[in-house]
Amino acid sequence: MNYYQLMICSSLLLGAVSVGCSENKDQQPDTSIHLMWEDVKQPIDGFGIAQAGWADQLYAHKKRDKVMGDMFGQEGLRLNILRGEVFPHYWESKDDTDFDLNDKLDVALTDTFFEKRTDDLLRRGQLWLTKQAKEKYHVEKLLFSTWSAPAYMKSNGKVSQGTLKPEYHQAFADYLAGFYKAYASVGLTPYAISPSNEPSYAAPWNSSLWTPEKMGDFIFNYLGPTFKREQISAKIVFGENPLWSAVNSQAAMASSLYFVNTVLEKYPEISKYNLIASGHGYTLPETLSLDKDSLKTPIVPFTQAIERDIPVWVTEISETDALDASMSDGLQWANTFHNYLVDASVNAFIWWAGAMPTGNNESLIVLNKDRTNYTITKRYDTFGNYTRYIKPRSQRIETKLSSKKDSLLVSAYKKDKEYTVVVINNSKTALVTSLQVDGKKVSGKLNGYLTDEKNRWTPCEYTMTKEKQYIVEIPAKCIITFTGTL
Repeated sequence: MNYYQLMICSSLLLGAVSVGCSENKDQQPDTSIHLMWEDVKQPIDGFGIAQAGWADQLYAHKKRDKVMGDMFGQEGLRLNILRGEVFPHYWESKDDTDFDLNDKLDVALTDTFFEKRTDDLLRRGQLWLTKQAKEKYHVEKLLFSTWSAPAYMKSNGKVSQGTLKPEYHQAFADYLAGFYKAYASVGLTPYAISPSNEPSYAAPWNSSLWTPEKMGDFIFNYLGPTFKREQISAKIVFGENPLWSAVNSQAAMASSLYFVNTVLEKYPEISKYNLIASGHGYTLPETLSLDKDSLKTPIVPFTQAIERDIPVWVTEISETDALDASMSDGLQWANTFHNYLVDASVNAFIWWAGAMPTGNNESLIVLNKDRTNYTITKRYDTFGNYTRYIKPRSQRIETKLSSKKDSLLVSAYKKDKEYTVVVINNSKTALVTSLQVDGKKVSGKLNGYLTDEKNRWTPCEYTMTKEKQYIVEIPAKCIITFTGTL
């Protein structure tokens, strides 16, 4: 931060009248950021986290309420999407139709119940977490993905691997409809349901294999008609493969882009149902790669879905590298968030996972195994520069720089007369830029929220120049979000 930003942030913290950074008359912009108000791109459905498979660990944590606030509260990430799981252990036989919504949740955290991981703990954990998210934080979008159908419906009689038996297609559609109605009956109405998480990956945990042709058939002939007949409003999510896209045929089946395109090509009328096209953003393991270039999973738009007005969501993304909570990692992910929003035009972005005990980079918040303490990573901080200030139902708008700055990434969003601009500076040096909305009059102060190695959403204010623009400094190696009003 320069002297002027430091003075502004200090005065805000002290409750004094702040002095705008633009008061520095000696600063000459290195470039200008122009917001193209009428050049509208995709709408933004929101941002979220997944706790599927890890709801029990958060439920068992002694600071779970604080962690929930860090994720969904106004002082935290302000997330509006939660992703959970349609567990295969709800219906373990043909005669079982219970979704266990009467499970006791107010178990004392000192109880031995929390000491061993069980399906019961996981199921109660998800119910507790979902109720907290909906009732306390008013999370508006609840997405539930299915890792596997109940074992008796599958070819191998197991919840891991195998496929759905053809004779159980309607029963599985009824199962997902039953889940929707059960959760809706207690005020936890699902916004969307996915019939398969990573359908092309035979994982050793809960999993089930689908080809895109079989998934298209299931949605078009069974799940879509069942939801329509039962007047179920939940969107149907499809895609959700490990890779967003792929550059070689060996990885094609693991590509969400390939999966989504094939479904839409084979079943062109499927878009009459309420759909979300989705993908995960993992990197191809080296063991499956033919060469270095084949590790790439290009961040590209799902054009066929977009042309049909089907929303496109990133429903899972993280890394399994050794834990790195630094700003270097946070800045890397800030670039990734930007690329999905700008280059792939996604409508929503969900991180895997929100909070879990781990020694790698899978979570935003790392829960200690002592069930008492936890660590907040810098990727949590940089994610917040998007999640806290880009409001649901905003629209992304085009931006232009007056001169090329390769280290500077800019995206902008509008809702009514408010606008949000997210700027990333990957350079080791600060850059000065002006900011203006082309063809529109702005008013009042520009608010800034800085995240770098030492700051998390630190507030600053900027006043307008005589030329009706704002002059702002973008510190080195940072992400900063600006909000203003026409």
